[in-house]
Amino acid sequence: MQLKDASVLVVDDEPHYRNIMTGWFEKEGSRVLAAENGFRALELIEKNEINAIVTDIRMPEMDGTELIKRVKALGKYTPTAIAVTGFSDLPPRDAYDLGIEAQLSKPVERKALVSALRKTLMDREELWAEAFRTTTLPAITIEFEGLRAALRKKKIAFGRGGFCMTSRTPFAEDLSITFELRFAEDRQNVSGQGTVRWNAVREQLLGIEITRISAQARAWVADLARSNRTVSFIPRSPATVAITEE
Repeated sequence: MQLKDASVLVVDDEPHYRNIMTGWFEKEGSRVLAAENGFRALELIEKNEINAIVTDIRMPEMDGTELIKRVKALGKYTPTAIAVTGFSDLPPRDAYDLGIEAQLSKPVERKALVSALRKTLMDREELWAEAFRTTTLPAITIEFEGLRAALRKKKIAFGRGGFCMTSRTPFAEDLSITFELRFAEDRQNVSGQGTVRWNAVREQLLGIEITRISAQARAWVADLARSNRTVSFIPRSPATVAITEE
């Protein structure tokens, strides 16, 4: 979806920031609704089709975290969500699990916010089609007997924009990596590049945002992203994703 075609909900208890962000998205051609807290935002979501939420985290009455939790509880695949906040105690792992795709600090620049929202609205196949970077990035190669078995055994779980997986090797957060996931029974080798968004060392888990996927596996992974039963951007754990037996 293009930003000019999107309905955007801006949620912030500070009128100054709310008005500025509303103006930015209106200049991009978006239909923009605004709310001063989470309660008002939920009312607007019930009455309007919203494609994306841009919300402050710390607000009176109902903060941004509770708002996104309630939106997730509705069981909807959309809207996408971006958090813009002066200070947030929401860890990246929890934010991505809630469905928040990016956290930006106030004061946020117009270019950064518009770019982040435009990215969240893009179709995954289009977003992941960028040419691979020719760099010597750290690499992860994992072999699974098949996707179904990997999901059942809690080895990996896919969200809208990435995946979490078991890993005995810790990687630093925000580190760019290459990966190859081999699913033997499915005859799928998923080659890609991504960014480590969180690392739970004691649990031996990694959360990876996908940035690029090889052409032969791109549609397959995009289907996984679209069909998952959670609105998480990156699930917090493979154990939190229910598997339905066919």
